[in-house]
Amino acid sequence: MTTVAIMKRILCIAGLAVLFSCESKLNYEKPKDLIPKDEMIDLLYDMHLAVGTSNVRNKNFEKDRNYMSLVYEKYNIDSTRFAISNIYYTSRVDEYEEMFEEVERRLEELHLMYESERDSIIRERERKILNKENLESSSEIKK
Repeated sequence: MTTVAIMKRILCIAGLAVLFSCESKLNYEKPKDLIPKDEMIDLLYDMHLAVGTSNVRNKNFEKDRNYMSLVYEKYNIDSTRFAISNIYYTSRVDEYEEMFEEVERRLEELHLMYESERDSIIRERERKILNKENLESSSEIKK
């Protein structure tokens, strides 16, 4: 399963969670240590990347590594602070939906960037193969 497919599944699950949270009319009070909206968007984006890359081999050839602790460390938060902030934002469905749309937009942008890079690498390999074949055929003609 590709990273993009995993990320899309995560976004679908999060979307379903948002839909089910629409049933509740409960609005939580703003926590004292609420993660600011912009930082929460960055955090959710990094969390999606961490989850999406957990089954990809890293530079040490490790697979199935949990990178969430690194995300929490990056933002200097713990899972409790994230959970409290996440509950607060999910109680405000419109705001949470906007946040996830931004996360999804960033993920799609990243996907397009890597897809474009991958395509250019493939084109370069094909060009080198054609050049090699042309050189081999021209050297055969000279003989």
